[in-house]
Amino acid sequence: MFHDDAVPDNGITLIDTWDLPEERIDESIARWRERVGLIHTAPGFRNARLHRRLPPEFRLGLVNVAHWDSVEARDAALANPAFTASAATSASYATVRGGWYEVAAELVAAGNVSDGDEGPGITVVNAYELPVDRVDEFLPRWLGRAESMNKASGFRDERLHRAVDADTDFQLVSIARWASLGAWHSAKDDARVPPELSALLGPSTVGPALFRAVVEF
Repeated sequence: MFHDDAVPDNGITLIDTWDLPEERIDESIARWRERVGLIHTAPGFRNARLHRRLPPEFRLGLVNVAHWDSVEARDAALANPAFTASAATSASYATVRGGWYEVAAELVAAGNVSDGDEGPGITVVNAYELPVDRVDEFLPRWLGRAESMNKASGFRDERLHRAVDADTDFQLVSIARWASLGAWHSAKDDARVPPELSALLGPSTVGPALFRAVVEF
């Protein structure tokens, strides 16, 4: 099992979000496992983790987070014909939006993980769709709220990822890990924590959505 905070900063992160029907999620997980199984030994691959939504009403069914040495390394790995054939199948029923990201900010728990810290925990994903020229304005707001959340019991870590390309749908994606659903709810409902930033951005923002990691390489 890998941990996000163990990934060196000089790599690059691939994040794919999957909008798909609940009844196709199990099939998609199996195909993801198959595809990554074909390329996880390729030069430049570091690790990958697939997250499955918890309540079925969330828009995104799956979120894939993978770390590579470079974009070129992944492109070379995807030349595997078997990978291409498997990926084409899921394209018929899933809307997959992805992009390459660099870490814009990172927060790590300072000894306050006490609520079920040995369990699998949950992952909270926020995907922000906003103009490129608003990203720098948005970052301090995100950091202010995140610094309030990370003082709560049960917080593990959080990373804000910034898209490398201007045409990526979600210019920012935050991924936070918490020890339990209860810990996250308690922190979110704390009167001292600023409201969700998605309320400021409108319907273009996806999240907060709750996930659990289901497959790792």
